[in-house]
Parts: sequence; C-alpha cells; structure tokens
Amino acid sequence: MVFLGERIPSWHRLLLVIPFLVSSLAVIGVGATPTAADPTGSVIAVVLDRMTPIAPRPGSTLRISGKLLNSSGSAVNKVSARLGISASPLDERAQVSKTSDLELNPEIDPVDYFLNRTKVDVSDVLRPGDQATFEISVPVNDLPLGRDGVYTVMIEILGSTGVGNVSRQGGVRTFIPWMGPKSNPIDLVWLWPLADYPAQEANGVLLNEGIPRSLAPGGRLASLLDIAVRNSSKVSWIADPQLLQVAQDLSGGYQVRSGDSISVGDLSQDAGQWLNRLGQALNSSRNTEAAGSASADRLPLRVTPYADIDASAVTRSGLDTDVVRSTTTAAGVASSVLGQSVEGTLFWAPSGRLNKKTGDLLASSGVRTVILRGTALPPSNPATVSTGFGVLGTTYGGMNAVLIDTGLSTTLSLPQTSASDEILMRQRFLAETVLLSQLIPTESASRMIVVGPQDIHWNPSSLALNSLLDATGKVPWLNAASLSELLNENSTEIPRKRLGYGPRARGAELPATYIQKVQVASDELASLTAVLDNPSGITDAYSEAILRAQSSAWRLDPATGVELVSSISTSLREQINRVYALSEGTITLSGESGLVPVTIANDLDRSVTIGVQLRGIPNVRLESDPLYEITIGPGKKVSVELEATVVGGRTLSAGVQLLTPEGQDFGLPARIELVSTAYARAAAWVIGAAFAAIVLFVVVGITRRVHKAATGARGNSQKNESHV
Repeated sequence: MVFLGERIPSWHRLLLVIPFLVSSLAVIGVGATPTAADPTGSVIAVVLDRMTPIAPRPGSTLRISGKLLNSSGSAVNKVSARLGISASPLDERAQVSKTSDLELNPEIDPVDYFLNRTKVDVSDVLRPGDQATFEISVPVNDLPLGRDGVYTVMIEILGSTGVGNVSRQGGVRTFIPWMGPKSNPIDLVWLWPLADYPAQEANGVLLNEGIPRSLAPGGRLASLLDIAVRNSSKVSWIADPQLLQVAQDLSGGYQVRSGDSISVGDLSQDAGQWLNRLGQALNSSRNTEAAGSASADRLPLRVTPYADIDASAVTRSGLDTDVVRSTTTAAGVASSVLGQSVEGTLFWAPSGRLNKKTGDLLASSGVRTVILRGTALPPSNPATVSTGFGVLGTTYGGMNAVLIDTGLSTTLSLPQTSASDEILMRQRFLAETVLLSQLIPTESASRMIVVGPQDIHWNPSSLALNSLLDATGKVPWLNAASLSELLNENSTEIPRKRLGYGPRARGAELPATYIQKVQVASDELASLTAVLDNPSGITDAYSEAILRAQSSAWRLDPATGVELVSSISTSLREQINRVYALSEGTITLSGESGLVPVTIANDLDRSVTIGVQLRGIPNVRLESDPLYEITIGPGKKVSVELEATVVGGRTLSAGVQLLTPEGQDFGLPARIELVSTAYARAAAWVIGAAFAAIVLFVVVGITRRVHKAATGARGNSQKNESHV
C-alpha cells in the first residue's frame, strides 16, 4: 500500500493503488456506482459536532458525529447516514473552494465512492422539525486512501419520502488531508493582530463600553490573547499602539459617555490584567525571534501606525502630516506602555492594496514593511504559486511587502458561529495548506506562507484557531515560522507585478465627507494651539484624538466615527470659546477717529498670546489696524484700545474679532456699535449756517420789499404834485 507518498512514476502509482482499492472495496462494501442517479435536493440539514483526527494517520480511527434536522414539510422514513470519499486527491487549490460551493447534486458530486460498511441507521421516521444524532466510525486503514493529498469526503443522509425509494435527502462535504511523514513542509507565518475601535474622546472618556468588554474575560481581545498565549511560539505579534495605550488608561479607572451623562466603568481590573498578560506573553516569545532579527532588548512585537490610520483616505484628502505623525509616534507610544523598546512601525493596508502616493508617503515617514494581500503583488507567471514575501516599489526605495495568502485569509473569514462551521473551516484550511505544500516546488528558495485575517479587527473562533495553531508544527506538512524569519529570508525569487488601486479599494476608504469633518477639527486644533503659550497637555490629547478619528476601524462602524469627530470638534470649540472679547454696547467716538476700548478674557488654565481687530459691517465704513502680542494670564482679563476711523454719520455695527498670532480668526466675534460725534457737530454747523442763510435771505427780502414800497410811494407823491 502507498501511504507515504513516495515519488514514483504515475503509472507505477496507479498499479499500486488499484489493488489497494480493490481489496478495500471488497472488505468494506463500497458501492460500484458513484451515487444515486436523481438529485433530490436537501431535505435534511446536517451539522457536525466532531471530526477526529483532523489529520488521519495509518492505524487511527476516523470518527464523525453530528445532528440531523428535518427542515422540510414532510416526514422522511428509513433515515441513515454513510461516508463517501473521492477516488483521488485534489490537484488544484481552486477545487477546494469549488467543492465547498457545490450544491448537493449527485450528478456533479466530487465524491466517487460511498462506503456501505460505514452506513448507520439514524431513525425509522424523521418528522418535520425533528432532530436526530449520528456517529460514523471507520478505521483509517479501511479507507481507500492512495497517494498523498487532500481527499473530499461526504456525510450523505439517505431516506425516503412517501412511497419513494431511498435516496439522498441531505449531506455535508469536507476534506481529509492524507500526508505521510516524509512530506516537504511549508512554513506558516501566523500574523496575530491586536486592534480595536478607538472610540475615546480627547479627555479620555469612552463613547461606549466596547473596548473594556473586549478586554474582559470572554471578550474578543481577551480570547485572541488566550489563543496566542497557548501558542506563543507560533504567532507574530502586531498591535495597534492605541490599544495598548487605552488598556493602560482603563486600568487606572475610566468613564463612559451615555448621551449627555457620563458614568464610571467597572472593568478597570480586567484591562490591567489583559495588559499584564500580554507583556508576559511577549517576554516568553522573545526567544522565538530568529537569530539576529532583533536585539535582545526588543520585544517580539511590531506595531501599526497609531490608531491604524486609514492612510489612503487621509492622504487623498491632503492630510499627509497626520499620516506621518501616526507612523512616527507609534513605536514610542507602545514602548512607553510596555516599558521596553518596540520594533519599528509596519503598515497593514486595510483593503490589502496600497496606491503609489500613499506608499511614497509611508516610505518617506520611515515605514519599511507593509502587509498586503497576495493578490496585490501576484507572480508575473500565473502558474507560479505565490509565497509570502515581495518588494513594493516607492520613490524612496523598495518596501518589504508581507503578502497574506488570499485563500487562507478567505478561509479564516468563513462563518464560525457553530461547531459545524468551525470544523468545516478547519478542514478547508488544512486542505489549502496541503495543496500549497505540494504545489510549491521543493527547490524553491522560499516555502514561507503568510497567514492573517482580512481585517485586523477579526473575531475568530477560539476552538478552530487553537486546533489550527496546534496542528502547525505537528502535522507533517506544516512548520511554524516568524515574521522576523520571513523578513530575514528576504526571498525575491518570484518576479511580481503590481496591480492597480481600483474603484473598489477607493470605495472602501473613509469617505471624503467624513474626512472633511476631521479637517475642520484639525483646523480648530491648529487655531487653539497657535494662541496657547504652553500647549503641552492640551493639544497632545486632541492630536491623538484626531488620529483616532481617522482610524480605518470607522470603515466598519461609520456612525461611531462621526460621533467621535463631532465630540472632538465640540470640545475644541468649548476650549476656543474660553478666550473671548467682553466688549458690547454702543461706543461713541469724540471725533471722526478715536480709541475703542476692548476687554479680552482668558478662562483657560494657561496664558495665551492673541491679537484683536475691529471689522465694520460693512467694512468700508471702518478703518482700524489689528493689535497683536496681547498676552493674557490664566483666568485673567486684559483691556486694550484700538484706533478706529468711522466713515459716515450713521451708527456702525462692528465685530471685535480675536486673532491668532498669524492673523487667523480665533473664535466668534463680539458685536459693538460705533458712533462718531464729529459728524453730529458737522451736522449742527450745517444746520446753523443754513438757518443763518435763511434769516439773511428773509431780511434781505423784507428790506427789498420795504425799499420797493417806499420808492413807489415817493413816485406817486411827485406825480400828484405835478398835477396841482
């Protein structure tokens, strides 16, 4: 018999396998024909409870058990279960997903033989809604397994409805890996990301209990830590430094916002214990780093940029400095929390791909390693099996590209909500790795494959991952390797091409409308920072909060992202509004020009240096130069006078606008009214002159009329005298 997969000519293998199959079929009663002729569809649902061992060996016993549920509206009689198996192993990885996706149609079934000896009676009658259990047990030596590889197996459920013949009523397919001890193993690099949704305001208040609950026993992050601690020699730790920071914050007590109220959280102790356990696990993992890959004083941990910033979306919106700040501060934050030096920052591309502009920016900020999906840098030759390392070209040189195997990450993302889901996912993962070990040439410079989730906020099944990590290093085709070993190997043997960053990747980014809200908050922070004489302790907290608002996590939870950035802007405006002009009411200038008194208050806990300017409404009626370098101590008020010239006699509305030292508007203006007395006096003189002119005109008129009358009287007297 051939169990160990010796490398012999194919026709010799066929001659060896045929007698084995004949003898096996004779012993266990395999049906000569593949399956029943007519498809019946799935009437009975099948779920698996157990399948052991995960990798059968000669002499072991295969045991598969589970439950049946009649999901139809009719009773099914004479219900039984039996095991089917393919006659030969799979040849291509595509067959794994194809087999999983096939409907239970006998005419396209990849299962060739059903083992009649494995048939077990389940129920005489299974009525609608009824359940039943089954268990199939068969010695592995009795299975028709030939050469090494992956065999498709099926639990077929037989029964009859009404007066019909016994036929297939349901079933479930999975895989059995069959590999001898002389297998040429591949090396699995398990990436183990720890990240969460950074819903924390600038003042440290949490928007919800998500992070504390995730860190508490039974939570997502607690479970991930539990799995990794049990397999610390097989995982490569990658953490968001913001998560480490917030865990430290929570351990000292925390508050949670609920609407307009704030409550005190009660999971501080759990957060502290989680952080302590992580530190212990990292210390125990130190020796697993490849020789020379890290100095003795460094932890076997790498970090993402702070808050796992959505670098592509942020760069596209022109906020390059935020990306640089997120990448350059990450290692320092993590080192401060853990008390030891941490490896440099690497970038885990949220969409699995990276556009050139973002890659250039990351490289310029010191990032030397990016994590991409394998499909982002596929081999130039489609027939080549991709391993886990490549080089991503940038304007600043090549960056290490850690390439996650797409098939394995897809398998890890399959549903894992039940024991049956976990078993099916596990067996598919093992099948994928068997085929990788067979398809990568033995003479290849690298046989390293990178395993990681599609999203760093993953929530896998503990049972399934524990079994996979336990298998790594125990089954003959899998060894464990570290990220350091992959980077040190630096195998660039495979020519690769870089695929584009298309509409789908761009569409997954944080939307531009959201980033605009972040830009507003950034502008508000810049304004506040500009006037503070000592911004330490205020602007740092807001800067980190704004980075948290740009996390790729909000791709999955946009509502919380909007809530976070809104809370940051609201808080910043409250800080800005604590420096304000007190002036109000009407101010009368003694002339056309005069001094306008302005009082400015500073209710902050530190001094500010600010400017102030008067602005007319409309501004053409007011001439006034701004006044700068006004320093106001914490909790103090300062009064200054601004020269102003008012054009026109009507009352002028004006704004008292505070300014940053650079001349940018700071806060909202106060409103005052300006009146010039110069125009009032001018108006009085005009009225007086007009009155005098009128009086003079009247006097002259009267005088003229009197004179004219007198002249007329004399003329008449003279005429009368001449007549006499």
